[in-house]
Parts: sequence; structure tokens; C-alpha cells
Amino acid sequence: VLNLVADALTDYNAGVRAAACICLKSVTRSIKNLSAGSFMIETIVIPLVQLFLDPSTSVQVAALGATSNIVVDFTTNKSIFVQCGGMKQLVQLAKSMESSVRSNALWALKNFVFQADNRLKEGVFSELTASLLSSLIRDPEPSVQEQALALVRNLVDGCINLIEFVFAEDGLILGAIGRQLQCASKAEIGIQGMYALCNVASGNEFHREAVMQLLFTQMGDKNQSFVVKFLQSNDSQLRTATVWTIVNLTCPSSPGAPCRLEKLRNAGIVSQIKNMVNDPCVDVKLRVRTVLGQSMAFGDN
Repeated sequence: VLNLVADALTDYNAGVRAAACICLKSVTRSIKNLSAGSFMIETIVIPLVQLFLDPSTSVQVAALGATSNIVVDFTTNKSIFVQCGGMKQLVQLAKSMESSVRSNALWALKNFVFQADNRLKEGVFSELTASLLSSLIRDPEPSVQEQALALVRNLVDGCINLIEFVFAEDGLILGAIGRQLQCASKAEIGIQGMYALCNVASGNEFHREAVMQLLFTQMGDKNQSFVVKFLQSNDSQLRTATVWTIVNLTCPSSPGAPCRLEKLRNAGIVSQIKNMVNDPCVDVKLRVRTVLGQSMAFGDN
């Protein structure tokens, strides 16, 4: 069956090519199928990557959708995708005039770097550049903003050296994240942006202080902190991501934690967290208790 699908990827009919991509996307939703390692092979990857340049936008989007699932496969070597030009083409498609193509290309890149090794992430970031990634975070389309932020989240997850990506070119990416969070048009953008900051705040003191500066730089005299707004959100994932960021900023082993905690207290963020001890979401409740426990370690009642 897989051979038939592979043949259909090169069919002269655009509808057949798109259908083959949709079929691949469907079967690769199964972790069992994906873990078998049957899809990150030349007979599938090469024709799929060739469809990135298909004259039909619907075929391009379908090919990117299938790719988004296939590249998650972390049981096999992802080098075949890089060697056939897949990664570089995804970066080029992230610049497409079509927002659906930009969004799906970023989705595929986000999944490609998920739990990937440092070398692969460095290669992707080198190809993307900080300026392109920051402009995608500020894209007019919310779906593109969300996927760009999710890509940053995955890029900086892991080794502490990877966090330096957001400080490249005078902190272009970190600044873009802050501005986007201040005016986030939907919860999904806030979720991905806060998880990106959460990962940055898991680094060293310099990284944590940079996140704090960003949070408070975005607070005008007349503006409520977006952190408080996110903590009050009806979206449990957004509340979770925001509290988790505070957990990382107030880690007791961190020398600057007491000072940061004081700033968070003065901004009304700690008092808001105290009001969340009985949050209906278990994930939120657990992390709220962690923050309050860390706060008590510094003498807060």
C-alpha cells in the first residue's frame, strides 16, 4: 500500500497528489505506524519534498501537512530529510506569500526540531536567521504567529546553549515575543509565547533576568501586565504556561530569585497566583503550589 501512495505522490493529476499526501498524513497520525520507521525513507521523503514546489497551493499545503507528521519520527535519523533539501525548502516556504503555506511550513519545522539534537537545531536556526523568525512572530496572520512562537519554543528547549538563539542579533526574537504577547489576539499565541519564555527562564541567571526585563518592559503605567491577564484567562493551557514561567523565574537555587519574587509581588502577580490555589485544572494547581512553596522559602506568607 505504501508503494501505491508513493507512486501517487508523482501522479500527473493534482487531486491525486493531494490525496496521496492526505493519506500519508492520516496514517502517520498513529504513533505505532510512525514508530515503525516506515516513512522517513527516500521513496516517501524525496517525492514529498518535491511537492513543496508544486504549482498547486492545495498540494503544497497537503504535502506540508504530511511532512509535519513524518518529521516527528524521532526513532530514525532525520538526516535524510536534510540531505534531500527538505529543511532548506521549508525555510523558503516560510517566506511564501500564501499564509497557509507559511503556517504549515513553520508547523513542519516546529515538529522537525522537536526533541532533535543540538546540531540539527543549530542547522535549522542558521538557515532561518533571527531576523526572519522575528518577522514571522510578527506576521499579520495569527496562525503564522502561533507556529513561529511554537518553533522558537522547541528550538530553545533542551541544552542551555540553545537559549542563546533568542538573544541573537541584539535579542530580536526575544523582543518580538514580548511585543506579540502584549497584543496576542488569541489564547494559542499566548500559550506558545509563554512556553517559549518558560524555556528561556529555565536557563541561567542572565536568561531569567532577560525574561523579567521583558515582562516588565511591556508593562506601561496604564496597562495591566499581560501576565496577570494570562493568569486570569479561561484557557487552562495558558494559565499553566504562565505559572510554569513563574516557577522557573523563582527557583530557590537561583541567586536572583528573591529579587525577582519581590518584583512579581509588587506587580500583583503573586497575589493573583495565591487566588489560584483551587484552580479547576490540576496542572495549574500543581504549579501554583510550587510557586507558593518557593515563595515561602523566601519568607513570604
